[in-house]
Amino acid sequence: MAYNVSGWGTAAPNAKYWVSYVINGGQDFGAQFAQAKPEGALQDGTQNGSFTSYNHDIYLDVASQHLTYSFWAQNTSPQYLSFMLCGGGLI
Repeated sequence: MAYNVSGWGTAAPNAKYWVSYVINGGQDFGAQFAQAKPEGALQDGTQNGSFTSYNHDIYLDVASQHLTYSFWAQNTSPQYLSFMLCGGGLI
């Protein structure tokens, strides 16, 4: 299963963000890997840019048995960038 969610967020230059997401209300989809993918500068989408994604985590809420997937994303560009969430399951 792959997912690409356009318009997930906007990041300030060189800022770090904690990105978290659930799949189908927290169902268990095993190991997932996702990254923040640059969509372009905030104003017009024409600027180059890059993100670094790291420290991936899976959190289990024992009472509900729901999983939350998360990671840190850093805009390593000198301008505001919009980004999408791109990921999928590991095989």
